[in-house]
Amino acid sequence: MSKIIPYSTLVRQQHLNFLEHQRRQYQEREDYLAGLRKLLFQIEAQMRQAEIQQLELFRELASHFKVPLEFPNLGDRFALQQFFTGNPFLFTLQEFFAGRLTAEECYAKIMDPKAILPHPGKEFFWPTQKPPDEP
Repeated sequence: MSKIIPYSTLVRQQHLNFLEHQRRQYQEREDYLAGLRKLLFQIEAQMRQAEIQQLELFRELASHFKVPLEFPNLGDRFALQQFFTGNPFLFTLQEFFAGRLTAEECYAKIMDPKAILPHPGKEFFWPTQKPPDEP
């Protein structure tokens, strides 16, 4: 003869199966998220490495043209952005790299810092140049 299973046992088993199913789904999503987090971390690291290589390029160019540059803390992205927009040498290089200046125009502006001043009335001299004697 067949054994009769009580209703409470069936309900209990249904709830247990539902909980196990939900746990599996949750774990699958957690594993997927963990993989995405790992990938995102790797991408961020590669992006940061590329950014640092770009900064090294600017340092190399500054060294070549004997323009002193003291970069702000690399973790302070806002200060770094302001540094790039406020420095005429870096501004000129960015214009050149963006294709808005030819190599000849870029060189001319680097050699004559007055030509690249964001504020035309203001005096600016590279440290390799001597400012005119003041009376």
